Amino acid sequence: MTIQRYEPNGKRLSHVLVNNGTVYVTGQVPTDRSQGIEGQTQQLLDRIDHLLSVAGTEKSKILFAQIWLKDIKRDFAKMNAVWEEWVPEDALPARATVEANLAADEILIEIALQATL
Repeated sequence: MTIQRYEPNGKRLSHVLVNNGTVYVTGQVPTDRSQGIEGQTQQLLDRIDHLLSVAGTEKSKILFAQIWLKDIKRDFAKMNAVWEEWVPEDALPARATVEANLAADEILIEIALQATL
């Protein structure tokens, strides 16, 4: 089976790829980093919707999501409020959320995930 790669970022990575029926979305970070956690989370979820569509799937097919927050105590509940509005209640994925020192001070959240076709 051929690996399908979409939306490459220079020589570093593909934002989404498909292999053997599994879709991998690389860690997504917000482009407008002036927004708070709610805005940054919504940006990422919108981007993930786009990337899943490019790969031929959608959010009800997410298997596992990994979420990194810069400040989990401050932002966990607010991030979850946006997430819960977005994720289908009858298709909840497995998920892990941890606190991490992200690549830039203004990045409050990063999300990566795996889905099925």
